[in-house]
Amino acid sequence: MSSVQTAINSPRFHRYLLWAGVVVLAAGALALTVKLVGGSDKTSAKPDKGFHPTLPAKSTPLKNSEGITIKTYSQLDPETRKAVSTFIGTAVARKHVEASWPVVAPELRAGYSLARWKAAKDLPVIPYPGVDTKHVQYYLDYATTKEILVEVGLAGKPGISTRPVTFQLGLIPVGSRTNYHWRVNYWMPRWTPPVPTGQ
Repeated sequence: MSSVQTAINSPRFHRYLLWAGVVVLAAGALALTVKLVGGSDKTSAKPDKGFHPTLPAKSTPLKNSEGITIKTYSQLDPETRKAVSTFIGTAVARKHVEASWPVVAPELRAGYSLARWKAAKDLPVIPYPGVDTKHVQYYLDYATTKEILVEVGLAGKPGISTRPVTFQLGLIPVGSRTNYHWRVNYWMPRWTPPVPTGQ
């Protein structure tokens, strides 16, 4: 018996052959699975001809009438701060809700008439009934020419057992480029998951 025949008939060669067969079988099964489960969507991921990606318009820091960059809530103009307090005292508190209509951006009140907004049954504004409007805390996250984001700390009036909650309130400029007003377009609670202690 030649050395080649001996090598082919050896148990070691048979084990190698078995493992090679398993690898080929696995690769074939994987290829078949990808082909069958790969999905039927043949839409190309390539952009259309003539498509040119563009970055969003650059926003610049918001400045007040004296040219000073606004870094704190108190530096916002009185009209903007009044819009915020009106929104909280009406739409959020669910009192005299119609008074919030002029300070809400069109995007937030889309699909509503003033009458439906006034009914206050399904407003797209998370309520905080019993809010103590005299003790609201404001912190300016940022103010640019495109958007203002404010953190608003709310608590209930004395005797009301509502827990304090921090909300984020966004404003955008509404109107023409030279004659605009800041209007509320975002209102959501700011929630941070609790950090586990002592594990």
